[in-house]
Amino acid sequence: MSEHNNYNRKERPSYDKRTVSIRRVAKVTKGGKRLRFSAMVIVGDHKGSVGVGLGRGVDTRSAVEKGERLAVKKMTKIELAGDTIPHEVTFKKGAAKVLLRPARTGTGVIAGSSVRTVLEMAGVESVYGKLLGTTDPIATAYCTYEALKSLRNGRVLRKMKNMRERVELQKEVDKDRKVKEDKKRAKKRTEKNAQRRSDKKFVRRPSPRKTTKKVEEENKVSK
Repeated sequence: MSEHNNYNRKERPSYDKRTVSIRRVAKVTKGGKRLRFSAMVIVGDHKGSVGVGLGRGVDTRSAVEKGERLAVKKMTKIELAGDTIPHEVTFKKGAAKVLLRPARTGTGVIAGSSVRTVLEMAGVESVYGKLLGTTDPIATAYCTYEALKSLRNGRVLRKMKNMRERVELQKEVDKDRKVKEDKKRAKKRTEKNAQRRSDKKFVRRPSPRKTTKKVEEENKVSK
């Protein structure tokens, strides 16, 4: 049973998490006010998967942990075109309204509030984002998440040649980045091995102590 659990733990994808909002919530009951905390957590692997979750608990730690569990459960693979989104999208959810637009390579994430956090955790590197409704971080995070889920990549790539080129360019960039990282790791490994060999080479071994018998023999020879 333990081996099975370890196997499942290894199979889980690694992700990054960020807390964008922590609030104290007061619920008025018959006995008085009941204080609790709510935390908005965003998780993503920076490779196209992102999730959001709102957790509640008696303290901030439990609220963040619950929010993380909910966000991981809601993690969804979104459609990307290289380092940007495949097409412009406007999405409205409640009082929040978000506009997302593709941008040229190297532009970066031009957005604010929790919109930027959701886009960065999803792995979008070049995009324009604009808030058209409320600036509440919880509402905008949910709205941006739903806007990313509504993206459709296939039909856009069939019609737009430049988006297909962006996808191929991003693949080449990722490949070059991986090669550079492998070279850096190999270089660090060789430097560490060289340092270890030099340390072993210059270690001074303590001279063996002369026994009293050897000292007496040397004194006799000298006399």
